[in-house]
Amino acid sequence: ARSRHMASATAPLAFGVRAPSRGAQGAFRLGARPPRVVAVGRVPSSRHTLGRLPWGSTATAASVHAASVATSGGVSFDLLGLAGGGSGATAAAAAAFERVDDVVMGGVSSSSIGPDLSGRECLVWSGKCRSQGGGFAGARSVALQTPLDLSKYDGISLKVGFESDTEPERRTWKATVRTQNDRGEMVYQATFVPTVVARNEQTAVPAETKIPWSNFRLVRGPTIIPDVPPLSAEQCVSVFGLGLIMSRFSAQGPMAEFREGPFRLAVHAMGVYSETPETAVAPVSLVDAAAGNAGKKASENRGSRNLVTFLLAPLFKIVFSEKKRRRKLARVLLAEQAGFGLWKQRSFGQKLKTVRKDGNVFAATVEGMQELLGDVLAATLALPLRLIIIALSKFARLMRAVKGQKQLPKMK
Repeated sequence: ARSRHMASATAPLAFGVRAPSRGAQGAFRLGARPPRVVAVGRVPSSRHTLGRLPWGSTATAASVHAASVATSGGVSFDLLGLAGGGSGATAAAAAAFERVDDVVMGGVSSSSIGPDLSGRECLVWSGKCRSQGGGFAGARSVALQTPLDLSKYDGISLKVGFESDTEPERRTWKATVRTQNDRGEMVYQATFVPTVVARNEQTAVPAETKIPWSNFRLVRGPTIIPDVPPLSAEQCVSVFGLGLIMSRFSAQGPMAEFREGPFRLAVHAMGVYSETPETAVAPVSLVDAAAGNAGKKASENRGSRNLVTFLLAPLFKIVFSEKKRRRKLARVLLAEQAGFGLWKQRSFGQKLKTVRKDGNVFAATVEGMQELLGDVLAATLALPLRLIIIALSKFARLMRAVKGQKQLPKMK
């Protein structure tokens, strides 16, 4: 076994401008943790070839299927078709995903998923997770216009390698399966622990992780919805999306020893498996199914929406946009860690804009005024929108009560 000392990570300078700090911890700096010594053994790996897919411009759902690999006791099908597909396959697979980080609930975590820059035939999902205001990051496929039929298989198959440190157990890792054509907070989730991959072993394909359908439970946010049976194969006849989540929230609540900071997960395969290889047939690949979303607006790729959501969406974008939430959290950090008042916060922001615009003070001032006006408009609309959300929530609970349905658990 080999040992490693893991040092806590800190945020870099923001465009070359550092905020003054109080004490040893500067603004935007994560709390330091004492280094830990962790024994790391050799990680078992697999070098199976998953096959090459026809990644031509004329590929159709009828012609492109998931690549397969025989495993002990069954067969697995990679829905991403990464192995053997070259750079075109990784680019196509990356285009089928989008990030969904905790900014949707006021957090400051950030992640991205894309081809491995070193040229490996895998995707790399990486970022920085912080617990303040949230505490999770996610990568999910686009809401498929044409769902996948995965009802003939026994569960999800993953080949993922954790490469940023040796403590994956200090996060909660979840695979997600969406069986409804929407982007709501209810989705089927199952937990897993990714394989730790040492730096000198990153060229190998990690061992396969199999997650049976029965491990997936319907959740709302991180909370399991009670009295709902586990996911079954029959329910997977129409799967509108798959995804991955890294979170500080387990089924029991926030993790006491959650590790903040950078993370990096190499995704070598993401698909399904069957315990009866003699009858298993390759499904349509996720990448090919996602091709049906090409050329559509982002709003059209988010599944079905009701009239109320459609009408309120532009106002939500003004009030709760990611840029506004990140600026708000940045001001909170400046106030808490650097003791900045409102004027100093704005002044510091202008310095950052000036540096980013190569010293063009006029352009930075124009951008600052636009942001200020946008903040004023958002503040004006925030209270009415929150009241509308509360009213709609109460109305939904009333309708469930009238229909005799059990109430959904509150978001934690």
